[in-house]
Amino acid sequence: MEQQPTQVSPASPPSGGAPVVTSAPPVAAPRKKTGKFLGSALNITNRYRANSSSLSKVSLAITNLKVIQNAPLPPPISAMIASDIPPVCKYLPSYRLCSRNPFNREACEAILREAMDKSLQGVEYSSYFAPSLCQQICEDIKARVKELKFDRYKIVVTVTIGERYMQGLKAITQFLWDPDKDSYATCIYDASPSLVAVGTIYAIYFD
Repeated sequence: MEQQPTQVSPASPPSGGAPVVTSAPPVAAPRKKTGKFLGSALNITNRYRANSSSLSKVSLAITNLKVIQNAPLPPPISAMIASDIPPVCKYLPSYRLCSRNPFNREACEAILREAMDKSLQGVEYSSYFAPSLCQQICEDIKARVKELKFDRYKIVVTVTIGERYMQGLKAITQFLWDPDKDSYATCIYDASPSLVAVGTIYAIYFD
């Protein structure tokens, strides 16, 4: 328990008695004057964003907060107020279950044949140049498939080059997908006496 401060009265004590001790009332600590806006600038921004789409109220709240509390503004909020850029709109999912431009297997097979014939015609097999050649063919095929603008499809292209030297080649592909919406196209190039190549385009549908 805290003790109350005491002080001795300046009056002369009565004859034959002890000094008179009186208790002084406790002195209250000075209260800090709080500003009108409480919380951080980010909380104020989120509160005004929930109530209004305009940035005028947000700018007013941040300005008053800066004047009262004399605190620097965070860089994202200060940049937003300085440039007056509206917030990015987020749209709800459309829940559309079909593609407006579905994957065309015949067109992709034609792209595979043309790209592989153009890149592999007259080329001799080399284990040193085969990886870079596969990457170059994949990029060429993928760029041409993207020009067809299949709606809601992710395109994956693979090319495998092997040496033709008194042996057979067996390529197997396994995947787990939706057979109604996902698809693929493949092509085998065997016109060269020294190499054989297999190119595949995978089209994976996503909502």
